[in-house]
Amino acid sequence: MVIQSIREFHRSVPFVPYEIGTARGERYTVPHPDFIFVSPKGSFVVVVDSKERPHHLNSLLIERASLLNSHSKRKNGKR
Repeated sequence: MVIQSIREFHRSVPFVPYEIGTARGERYTVPHPDFIFVSPKGSFVVVVDSKERPHHLNSLLIERASLLNSHSKRKNGKR
């Protein structure tokens, strides 16, 4: 279940940024644990973007959650 993966990503130490993808093709980046809320029963997720706008997602429409490889991108970007 995708919600379980999101919860695992949220609790991981050290935290690694991840992305949530929906059935409509939308993508939401979670750069830090403070940017996401999962309801207690897992029926919805709220992701806050960099402009402080909340995005309310029905968990039935979330197709995937995948880790971002931001650390290697940063290293390559500095060279």
